[in-house]
Amino acid sequence: MDVEHGDVWEALRPLCARVMSVPPEAVVPQARLVADLGADSLDITELEVASEELFGVSLKGTDKAGVSTVGDVADLIVRLRTTRDAHSPLAL
Repeated sequence: MDVEHGDVWEALRPLCARVMSVPPEAVVPQARLVADLGADSLDITELEVASEELFGVSLKGTDKAGVSTVGDVADLIVRLRTTRDAHSPLAL
């Protein structure tokens, strides 16, 4: 796990635990949002909004079809942050 991914994971884990009302130790990369953590559509929406605010990315319009685990969410956020940073006017 690289530094960027580790930073995202460290912030995402307690966020998922809070949103889905599960203990933090239940939030592992392979945990499925719905099947393992019991997320419903409201939880998913709350997680999306909170992730956008926390990580400074927009999940609107992204393909979330392959996102089913907490690890998938972390991967998506890292990809979006990398893309955002690559398109920043300050990027070389």
